[in-house]
Amino acid sequence: MRLALIRFADERRRDGVRGPDGELSDFLYRWYLVGWLNPGTVMASEPSETWPERTLLALKREYVQGFDRLLGLAQRELRIFDADLSELVIDTPHRIDLMRRFLLESRSNRVYIALHDIEFVRTNCPRLITLLGTFSGMLSIHGVHGDAARVQDCFVLCDAVHVIRRPVRSQARGVLLLNDFKEAHAMRERFNEIWESSVPSVSANTVGL
Repeated sequence: MRLALIRFADERRRDGVRGPDGELSDFLYRWYLVGWLNPGTVMASEPSETWPERTLLALKREYVQGFDRLLGLAQRELRIFDADLSELVIDTPHRIDLMRRFLLESRSNRVYIALHDIEFVRTNCPRLITLLGTFSGMLSIHGVHGDAARVQDCFVLCDAVHVIRRPVRSQARGVLLLNDFKEAHAMRERFNEIWESSVPSVSANTVGL
């Protein structure tokens, strides 16, 4: 039954069907993305017909504020692609505590961090390094290489549902997308490609090196 529903949803979406059938296929696809039809995930709450929210960002501090919002919304996973985490100021007691609570909620929760430069984390993020030692199987920090090292944007993905992104990480302009299953799913696939071009680069005993 599950496979039939997934197949039906994908076929209807690919055909570009609209109206009642199209609406149903989109809803079933959302169920699949957030875990109801995906046996490998854990649902914390029922999916709802929530409309996507789009907020344009003009200042870099708004990107950090959006990141804080996603930290509070996370239920299953966080995927962070960034230059070095310096602009996110991730090593504050408050943000590290939010990540710790998130990881404590379920053994299946995960945080994946892919960075262009890991030196800032090694030398300036002792709390994050300590968290990595405590949750070594649930928190991973990688350095990107190859094609991924030439990518210019940065983004944070939460539960394949919410995304915050700057198309050019050196510029302030960006967007916060909430409840946007389609865009978030595409960004999740993109993060997976970046992750494949990365290697483990930070461990609990690298702090201060």
